[in-house]
Amino acid sequence: MNEAFAYILGFTFGDGNLSRNDYLVRLYDANKAFVEKVLVKKFADSFGVSPNISFDRSNNSYVLFKRSEKIWHKLKEYGVPEGKKARTITIDQIITDADRNFKLAFCAGICDAEGTLVRFTEPKRHPHGYWCFTIKMYSPKFVDKLSTVLVDANESFNPRVYHYNYGSILRLNGFKQIELLRSTLKPLHPRFNWLAR
Repeated sequence: MNEAFAYILGFTFGDGNLSRNDYLVRLYDANKAFVEKVLVKKFADSFGVSPNISFDRSNNSYVLFKRSEKIWHKLKEYGVPEGKKARTITIDQIITDADRNFKLAFCAGICDAEGTLVRFTEPKRHPHGYWCFTIKMYSPKFVDKLSTVLVDANESFNPRVYHYNYGSILRLNGFKQIELLRSTLKPLHPRFNWLAR
């Protein structure tokens, strides 16, 4: 499968779902321009069809959706479960055995769905502050395997993984790791636009 599919797969693990009974595929994001300009194109490049877009007032997000048995089964084949998935997802061998470019695109999709950049300040150790990239998920197995996939794709990554009662977190600490993220994963979400500067 192509890199566009790997990206959509990663994004679906982060902010998407498969319905249980009517082959509906949905991806969510609050940024309309990102959905229209990035997700729609990646989806079309992946599957050769154009999805629809609606607005979900209940969670204040735009929804990319497509009802397709073929697409639904393809995403499920790569490990996306049907129905609620937050605490049960993991990363199957079909992804861990994929080539480097597939893994990078897969991680980029998760990055755009769930990644955030935070600036920490510690007066004694880091008086000028430092940047940290985080991905928070509810499934510890998923985060553990995501850490492995990220390092397999580029051994210069040094992810730190933390497990808590409320979820699991993957972190990349410091400017060098953020720059590596920018140059290899090339995140596309507008909240990361400043990384291109």
